[in-house]
Amino acid sequence: MVVRQYLSKRQRKELMRKLFEELLRSNRYLIVVDAKGLTQKLLTEVRRKANDYGFIIKGGKNGVLLKAIENVYPSMLSTLKELISGQNVFIFTNNNPIEIAMKLSELEVSLPISPGEVAPEDIVVPEGNTGIPPGPIISIFSSLSVPTRIISGTIHIMKETVVVKAGEKVSMEAASILQKLGIYPIKSRLKFKFAIDFTDTTIIQAEDLTPNIEELRSRVEELARRAFYLALGIGYPHPAVIPHLLAKASMNVFKLSLEIAYVTDRNIKALLLIAVTNAKKLESCIQEQGS
Repeated sequence: MVVRQYLSKRQRKELMRKLFEELLRSNRYLIVVDAKGLTQKLLTEVRRKANDYGFIIKGGKNGVLLKAIENVYPSMLSTLKELISGQNVFIFTNNNPIEIAMKLSELEVSLPISPGEVAPEDIVVPEGNTGIPPGPIISIFSSLSVPTRIISGTIHIMKETVVVKAGEKVSMEAASILQKLGIYPIKSRLKFKFAIDFTDTTIIQAEDLTPNIEELRSRVEELARRAFYLALGIGYPHPAVIPHLLAKASMNVFKLSLEIAYVTDRNIKALLLIAVTNAKKLESCIQEQGS
């Protein structure tokens, strides 16, 4: 007969504290993820990526984690006491936390919408065969103003139709139809709170963990343009600027040679053209005075 041994609450906390301490000592970074509303489906997807991305994800009480931090990194305890609150899961890693957060932020699971929930965007049912046999459900389609027809023993939607507009509450009928059609309009993603670099004793805020890449690229490009024109304006000899500085200097020399009538192989034609133009102007003035 196998006798099961149950751990007390205190024993479980003690084991978790020791595990947290071990993870803190063996990993440079800690990423704190908001567990409120975190679905098991999404959590499973995250855990599948743990080996590929190089991290360990654990749930646990905030107080137990803070106790472990007090034992391993006591200097950071006061700061983290103010930051770690609510429901959380914890990601421990030695890899770049921004790279991990960016990769994990791309994970998304689709979930059904429940009656009474607000539609995040227009919810559409597509045109085509639903695969659903005719029955009382036809009246539900009708109540949602979805045009249908029975073809070869199944219900066909005759026209793509918006059944719930963005910002509206989902009715019982709409939720039922969407579920039967396999339309899951709720998108669940990880919400990052912040990350901690224990080596440099710094906090990485959520907006810095998952930055807007397009916005950053645009800002960098704008800064690069400004830096280029500034370097060009002050004549700073950077490799990217030198060809433009030489071209600008060459043009200035050419203009100066024309102004002082200094003859070179490059400007002789331009000087002759200027001389002819000036001669014609002078001729015109003399004729006007003579008349």
